[in-house]
Amino acid sequence: MARPLPLRRNVSIFILENLSVQSLAKLDVSKLYDNLIFQSESAYEVRTRLSGVLSEHDLALGQGAVNTALFECRLNDISIMKLTYGAEVAVKAAPFDGFSLIQTPLRGGFDVDTGCGRHSFAPGDVAILSPRSDIGIHWQQNSEQVIVKIPHHLLRRHNNCETSSCSTAGFQAPAFKLEPGLTSLWCSLVQQAIDLSNGYGNSRLSREWLDHFERSLVLFLLTHQDGQEPVIDCDACPAQPINPPSRAAIAPLERMESYIHQRLCAPISLVDLANAAGLSPRSLNVLCHRYHGVSPMVLLRNIRLDEVRRKLQSRPDANVTTIALDHGFGHLGRFSAYYRERFGELPRDTSAARSYRACA
Repeated sequence: MARPLPLRRNVSIFILENLSVQSLAKLDVSKLYDNLIFQSESAYEVRTRLSGVLSEHDLALGQGAVNTALFECRLNDISIMKLTYGAEVAVKAAPFDGFSLIQTPLRGGFDVDTGCGRHSFAPGDVAILSPRSDIGIHWQQNSEQVIVKIPHHLLRRHNNCETSSCSTAGFQAPAFKLEPGLTSLWCSLVQQAIDLSNGYGNSRLSREWLDHFERSLVLFLLTHQDGQEPVIDCDACPAQPINPPSRAAIAPLERMESYIHQRLCAPISLVDLANAAGLSPRSLNVLCHRYHGVSPMVLLRNIRLDEVRRKLQSRPDANVTTIALDHGFGHLGRFSAYYRERFGELPRDTSAARSYRACA
């Protein structure tokens, strides 16, 4: 006679999944509505704006009307977002550059194709995405999601890997699902993050305390990633070639990087970089991903950020705004976000630290 254990296990899973949906229903995201980043019915604008906030990607819209809205609030380094597409959406995303996304569907669901397998996520699921290669994401029509964006320097700090060369350090798997029994705890952490980003009552919270909360949130994810011990994969860092480059591969990349260094403050497009390398944009993109782990435009941005940091560290009297503008960063808020995502501190912190050492 068959034992009833499998039945009890199925019932337990059903109960956990039902509790996950209930926990999601209690999540109050209304405070995010005070921070609208953009709203658009234009497919081109949606693709362009989301590439700037998330990762570079190609976005194809299917059935349904385009009505995309993105809301965002921040702690110190972690961002909490609510994203609604409206229409059915198919995304071909590049590897995430220095961050991971934790996505929780509020309505509808999505599938992720990592090349090594397909994963499906529904309301009540918590998806951790940290791809090191291109992935495909398909969102159902009229879907809504809460996204937590975590820069990898917070993960490196936990694992005592502080060097900026480990910039793709992330989770073990490119995509995995948090255990259903942990969803309610995750929703509680997200709720706290939303509440704290708006202040607590009328009180101003210290940066040090928020930093402690962020590290606790990261620790929760790292220690519950698929029931395994957290690891940092420094072998896949963009600053270190994945394969030994041949001379035929190095030459176009050298031409492109020389072109970038000669025009650090000038507007540069992907076509400009491809022409400098002597390749098509598509071939250059493949080559950059193979040997640097990022797209050509992200590499351009990282080179400029590295040069800004070098200037701030070598000149105690440096003006952050002037140096940012001199290196092609016209949007200072976005520049600060990129800088903090890459180096784990704001530009003014780098400048202040240099000034302090110079006076000591």
